[in-house]
Amino acid sequence: FAASALMMGWIGTSQLAAHGIALEIASATFMVHLGLSNAATVRAGRAYGAGDQTGLRRGALVAIGLSVAMACLTMLLFLGIPESLIGVFLSDTDPARPEIVSIGVGLLAVAALFQLADGGQVLALGVLRGVQDTRVPMVIAACSYWLIGIPSSYVLGFWLEWGARGIWMGLVIGLMVAVVLLMVRFWTGKGRAAPVHRPEAPPFRA
Repeated sequence: FAASALMMGWIGTSQLAAHGIALEIASATFMVHLGLSNAATVRAGRAYGAGDQTGLRRGALVAIGLSVAMACLTMLLFLGIPESLIGVFLSDTDPARPEIVSIGVGLLAVAALFQLADGGQVLALGVLRGVQDTRVPMVIAACSYWLIGIPSSYVLGFWLEWGARGIWMGLVIGLMVAVVLLMVRFWTGKGRAAPVHRPEAPPFRA
């Protein structure tokens, strides 16, 4: 999303301003999903180390359920009061305010679409990190973002002339690819080795 600001600037200053505002709002809600991801990493690591497959899956489901609930609430806000959210960042006397708000409303509508995908991909990365599966997920994420998401943004934004919404829709495509591949990897158990149980050290005696 930060890199997409470059393409947004090619369209116009109002689009870039709306992009920055919408990104700040979306980033604030993303922090909840990031926190759940960190918690899921710890929960998955404990279950993985104990060889508790049931606990591992249960913990992942709880984290995903909380993320989905937060995403649904965020979607209601983004679609219900977008003008109010964007207006907080703008002065009432700014002559560009109506145009920026109009563009920002469209971007928040797209942001509502990717709430589930954005939360899902960071949660998948979290639980995979907990089961010590990091290398392949890193490659999946990088390819999804940079080889699929950014090119899709360029095609939709400029070739198809969808403008600012097209750039964000391309990023949504990248996120969707990431969440599908990462979730499949976790739930199928690919890349997950059995935890090594080390015998406890004998008590120290002086």
